[in-house]
Amino acid sequence: MAWLLVVLFGALGAVVRYLLDRSIMRHLNTDFPVGTLMINLSGALALGIVVGLATRNLLPTQDAVAIGDGFIGAYTTFSTLTFESLSLANTESFGLGALNMVGTIVAATILAYLGIHIVQ
Repeated sequence: MAWLLVVLFGALGAVVRYLLDRSIMRHLNTDFPVGTLMINLSGALALGIVVGLATRNLLPTQDAVAIGDGFIGAYTTFSTLTFESLSLANTESFGLGALNMVGTIVAATILAYLGIHIVQ
């Protein structure tokens, strides 16, 4: 039954990502992929919190899998990060594309770490 929760939460995460990204990009009117950046960073923090809760037995494993693998897995997007970083590198500047890719990974790692420790 856990797989069904992952599917349902994953569908919800994908829809939330799509709508949030469109809303952010429409309001900011920029060529830089701020929507994807904000989504990936908020997802990293949220996943850290979920992991922190699960490791302290404050969130049942099935719920952690549904939220982490399902919702957050579909909400965040490494493939879009990669595509947008390559697009920036090809159209704007290589440095901006590289900064987007590396900066997002570093910041997401720090936020996931902070998320885990917020719970503790």
